[in-house]
Amino acid sequence: MSETNLYGKILEVDLTRGEFKSWEVDPGFARKYIGGRGFTSRFNYDLNPKDLDPLSPENTLVFAAGGLSGAPMLSSARFQVGARSPLTGILGDGNCGGFFAASFRRTGYSTIIFKGKSEKPVYLAIDDDQVTLRDAGHLWGKDTHETTETIQHELGSEDFRVASIGPAGENLVLIAGVVADKDHLAARTGLGAVMGSKNLKAVAVRASKPFPVKNPEVFKQLAVELAKLQANDARSADFTRRGTLGTLMDHHTEIGGTNTMNFQYGQFAGKKKIDGEALINSYLVRTAGCYRCSVKCDRVCEVKEGEFAGTKVGGPEYCTAAAFGSGVGNDNLAAILKGNDLADRYGLDTLDLGGVLAFAFELFQRGILTTKETDGLDLTWGNYHTMLELVRKIAYREGYLGETLAHGVRGAANLIGKNSIRYAVQVKGMTPAPLDARAVQVYNFRYAVSPRGADHLRISAPGAYGLDALPYDEAASKLYYWESIITMPDLMGICKFPYTYYAETVEKTLHKMLKLVPGLYSAATGFDFDGEELIETSQRINNLERAYNTRLGLTSKDDILPPRFTEDPMPEGPSKGKVYTILEPIKEAWYQAHGWNPETGVPRRAKLEELGLKDVADDLVAHGIDIS
Repeated sequence: MSETNLYGKILEVDLTRGEFKSWEVDPGFARKYIGGRGFTSRFNYDLNPKDLDPLSPENTLVFAAGGLSGAPMLSSARFQVGARSPLTGILGDGNCGGFFAASFRRTGYSTIIFKGKSEKPVYLAIDDDQVTLRDAGHLWGKDTHETTETIQHELGSEDFRVASIGPAGENLVLIAGVVADKDHLAARTGLGAVMGSKNLKAVAVRASKPFPVKNPEVFKQLAVELAKLQANDARSADFTRRGTLGTLMDHHTEIGGTNTMNFQYGQFAGKKKIDGEALINSYLVRTAGCYRCSVKCDRVCEVKEGEFAGTKVGGPEYCTAAAFGSGVGNDNLAAILKGNDLADRYGLDTLDLGGVLAFAFELFQRGILTTKETDGLDLTWGNYHTMLELVRKIAYREGYLGETLAHGVRGAANLIGKNSIRYAVQVKGMTPAPLDARAVQVYNFRYAVSPRGADHLRISAPGAYGLDALPYDEAASKLYYWESIITMPDLMGICKFPYTYYAETVEKTLHKMLKLVPGLYSAATGFDFDGEELIETSQRINNLERAYNTRLGLTSKDDILPPRFTEDPMPEGPSKGKVYTILEPIKEAWYQAHGWNPETGVPRRAKLEELGLKDVADDLVAHGIDIS
């Protein structure tokens, strides 16, 4: 094995010509960007210029395994998909678990760059070193389950792991995701539509090779230490039993921050009918996990009686349960499972799908939409039959409402007009997670400043709910530090849950992320990589992503929150009377913590050069941007 094989190979697929080329990842590039989100963000910056239609053949799509994806260690199951987002028009990426990433990395490839557009539908098959583009005409129109099963059958083995799009991606629905292993999604920012625009139906991978490790004995010792640390974690054990639906819905309800009826309220009266305990008692078959997962937060559920009998689904997690439940006023848990199953099969992001559904229901409540625009559908809160019919209509862009909502909540508001944007809960075109920003204000300013839009996965911190009591500069400094910690799993291809979100103590989290993970990466690659360098790499990626959007013209004026949070007092519950009031001072403190211009939010040359991004600084200047 050559040294460079330790970092994987890059496969470039020219879909227009049906041609491939590959090369080994340069060690310096691997050390600087690691993999996963580091690779997708760097290639996104380099290959997708400012003037670009996200649904044109010129939008380069990248699949990237993380630095430790597929490694023989805890929860090394994730990969990243990146391109310019057709939903938001800015930086686009999605992160995905399951089993696809491990097979992908163990083929010897760490990255796939898709360029151009195929004349006809195709899918890419990688079987160890063998790469082929195969006809997918017979797959076009099939859902993601049918697609996966058909590909495995024609390739002759269920060992092939498949990432595909469903009808939503084919129909260029802007909230379409990429579905791996039938029920895991690189969901956010509409990258399923990018695949559809390229006539790329799926990617199938099979591997027989082990994950490459430079120093196997050291790696094994650290992996064992990591497993022992995780095995004794009480908070993680609770998470195993109840999953995100149990832990998060309970807590967000307690503080009055659960998205209810398009964020009009912070508590849902039907909560006990759709929460984690209800799921366990009524529909849970077993828990499940991704590749080498010890936490097993996935739910495998089945509806055995009633109108949705026969529904079997991997899920729901909290965001999905809120999207099909409290967000639209629905307390029928079986209908939530059905909605989850449809979204997986059609290939839809349940967060943004929930956003457009709740938005449409509120417009119906307010008389902005009537049965004339809804094709006769009754969008009264809690009408789950309408909810499920709208999922289908959106996937196929059917009728006025299906076509309109297929543009995402901001796009739909722009098409509907009538001041409907006032009720669109979104930032930069993206729907936030179910935690209301009025309930936890310092923490949830993250919706305003995330590079993807209203995002909860780019900034996170233990004890974050207590940050409201701190001075803004101190709170921003803590979040800045934890932004780096929470970035690391996306670079390494490991799961955030066991490494950062659900560790029993802060000390355990930092031991994992600043000692064990750098040690494992060093043992795998031969680099002498420590926690300090890992933090610096995280900061590099976060600055690179900010620079990407800065090149597109975004500044502080775009780091905003929707009127629902800033103008409407919470009407009842523990957060009654709260309005979001602190955006400007916390933003300024956030920019100061990053070394960005405190007025514009633009990265400064000194900071970019400090992080090894001089070429990015020069590029911004070439685009006429003041970074002094």
